[in-house]
Amino acid sequence: MSKKAVIGGGSGFIGNHLANELEKSGYEVAVLTRSPDAGAKYREVKWDAKSLGDWVKEFEGADAVFNLTGAPIEKKWTDDYKKVIVQSRVDSTCVFAEAIKASKTPPRVWVNSSAIGFYGDRGDEMLSESSAAGTGFLPETCLKWESSIFEHFLPKTRKVAIRTGIVLGKESGMYPVLKSITEKFLGGAAGNGKQWVSWIHVDDLVRMMVWSLNSGLEGPINATAPNPVTNGDLMEAMREDLGRPPVPPAPPFLINLATSAIGKEGALILQGQRVHPVIAQANGFNFLYPKLHLALSDLNR
Repeated sequence: MSKKAVIGGGSGFIGNHLANELEKSGYEVAVLTRSPDAGAKYREVKWDAKSLGDWVKEFEGADAVFNLTGAPIEKKWTDDYKKVIVQSRVDSTCVFAEAIKASKTPPRVWVNSSAIGFYGDRGDEMLSESSAAGTGFLPETCLKWESSIFEHFLPKTRKVAIRTGIVLGKESGMYPVLKSITEKFLGGAAGNGKQWVSWIHVDDLVRMMVWSLNSGLEGPINATAPNPVTNGDLMEAMREDLGRPPVPPAPPFLINLATSAIGKEGALILQGQRVHPVIAQANGFNFLYPKLHLALSDLNR
């Protein structure tokens, strides 16, 4: 008999990869989405990501539930959009907790997204799960997000927060953007290029999420590869992989102008953190792509 897994916000880039990984691991998958598609690969169930409804029945007897819901953070951080970023994460997380409380046979494990933005812009400091939260908008958002997971008493459900780094995948996220600008001979470092980029291949991210179900772990887990790189090293690796020559760095003011012009947030490029997956490695998780050149070679195939 197959096990059952439910994914909130599962119709996007990471959700599709996670659903495929769960299916490979013997799970029957149900996806919670605002706009169900009858022709989707996995069964889709309507929810609004903020209130209880018929979708709660999916939690009954589920082995695992995942919440990946959250408004994109790369859009420009206006005061109004900051509220959207926070509320989309907190509302969906709180309603997951309420759905678990309403279940007669609650899920065994709840895995909820978080982010390495928790640590803030920390220069060269090496960061693990035991490091304190940083200061600023992203750390404050992540603190509220994780509080919405761990403040609830759910004695029959183990809770895990996956602090996700920069996810590299072919279909979406940072990689297609970097590939496009590098191919156009614009792949220079951002600013001084010394800001750290804590990345993870999407396959390793979803493998870690599924691995966490039987790990016995509770609390935050850093989902980053064990070898973070600086922005300068990342762009150099991109150029080498795509056969492009060295390019001068782009000054910060130009980054901010360019990102603002297209409604994006420049701080995400100019700030960084040096995060290590201490808990995952200490508990036996094996990365398929521990080093950047391995990930880029796979993505450029």
